Amino acid sequence: MAPHADRTHQHLSTPTVLARRAAALGVVVLVALTGPLPSASAATTTLTPEAFGAVGNGKVDDTAALRRALDALRPGTTLKLGAGKVYAHDDVLTLRTPRVRIAGKATLLATDESRSAVFVDADRVEIDDTTFSVRSTTQRWGTFDQMKLRLGERSGIVLRRVTVDGSAAAGIYLWGTSHFVIDDVRVRDTRADGIHVTGPSHDGTIRRAVVDRAGDDGIGIVSYQQDGVPVKKVLVDAPTVRDNSWGRGISVVGGEDLTLRKVDVRASSSAAVYIASEGSPWNTFAPVRVKVQGARLRSSNTAAGVDHGAFLVYAGNPGFAPRDISADKVKITGTRRQASSQVGIRADPGCSVRKIKLSRFTVSGGGHVFSSNVPASAYRRTGWKSRS
Repeated sequence: MAPHADRTHQHLSTPTVLARRAAALGVVVLVALTGPLPSASAATTTLTPEAFGAVGNGKVDDTAALRRALDALRPGTTLKLGAGKVYAHDDVLTLRTPRVRIAGKATLLATDESRSAVFVDADRVEIDDTTFSVRSTTQRWGTFDQMKLRLGERSGIVLRRVTVDGSAAAGIYLWGTSHFVIDDVRVRDTRADGIHVTGPSHDGTIRRAVVDRAGDDGIGIVSYQQDGVPVKKVLVDAPTVRDNSWGRGISVVGGEDLTLRKVDVRASSSAAVYIASEGSPWNTFAPVRVKVQGARLRSSNTAAGVDHGAFLVYAGNPGFAPRDISADKVKITGTRRQASSQVGIRADPGCSVRKIKLSRFTVSGGGHVFSSNVPASAYRRTGWKSRS
């Protein structure tokens, strides 16, 4: 994926409160700026969008005011968003200052789906309690400008209790992000993945994420060879994924030293858990040293045209064999009965898997429990229980 070049918009400043009141009375007022716009200083640790002309009613375009507010931040300061406010923006917003915080139970509402991203391009940024939304979408987009909340190749970014309500592409998109923490986020109604981790991202944690009705994978970790190195050392802890309209519940398509813990997936379109290498046109790395530590997978593989079952390990890229994959304490119920198996290990011609260990699976309902087209020496199953 590659971003569009930034385009330039010219916006008039939002009138001051005095000017608005005067206009309502039919009075002409000439306002002279006697000093610079507010800026962060040693004595100013908190700024507000309103100080830069934002209205926050969801109707007035606040793009210019939000940009001034973001650019005025200095390390150590907070941009406090007004509770219940809706700040509309018609272009991409970018945060470039390190060690700042954005906080408040407000909404940043994109009004143009083609330029709807908010881009965090700085180290050690913290965002708390804020909702990122888009007014409407007409199609699935695929460039940086449409990733609703995009985290760049930066370190130490923290998201807490953030909500993404609609996106023209992915909901939360990480490329090359390191030492990140994403806690208690809610993502819903995205055109692409709910949460997508890719590029040289590494050393991060996603805890208690809830993803509803994603347009593709609920949570996707994808490592493309074109990016040079795979995603490494990411923990996805206690995720909940429900009712995605396409794709997998949680996918690991290439990457090293990745852990999925206490997974809960309901009504995934394809596999609930998918661990794979993929060939052309995706050309991904192999998944290596991937652990699934507890999972509940319900009503998986709802799409009749996709034969995944609930849990699938797949090798689709010659020379990039999934290996050292383990899953333990996986409970599967109600998989679409027409799937060829509920749990599968598959390899395309010329591809292979190595050292796959599947322990303590409990499978209830659904159709055939397990299938594989790889040598029995490539995997081990222990402690399985099956109930009709």
